[in-house]
Amino acid sequence: MPDLEAYVLNTGRVGGNGEDSKKVTIADSSAIVQGIVEGTIEWETDPDFGYDVASSVPGVDDPDLLNPAGMYRRQGRGSEHQVMVERLHNERREYLAGFEQLHPSVVAGV
Repeated sequence: MPDLEAYVLNTGRVGGNGEDSKKVTIADSSAIVQGIVEGTIEWETDPDFGYDVASSVPGVDDPDLLNPAGMYRRQGRGSEHQVMVERLHNERREYLAGFEQLHPSVVAGV
């Protein structure tokens, strides 16, 4: 199996579109890309989706940008976050179910 790393970078907003959300700035995005290149990002496993997410990035000073679930909880919107997580899991399962040749364990892993 090849040793392959892939990254997804949010360049929009964290926490929805309302006044409680936060903008990911160009400076934040640049710091994240720099951290990827330099290997200076600290990672942890996301409890909702199971993949690695940044827990600390030099140059990103707002922890809410790296921990949206914590931001939702801190704002009293934890149930809103949980509904979103369940919706995303369901959407992904439905999408993957359309691939008949896909091993069932892949769908079950979502």
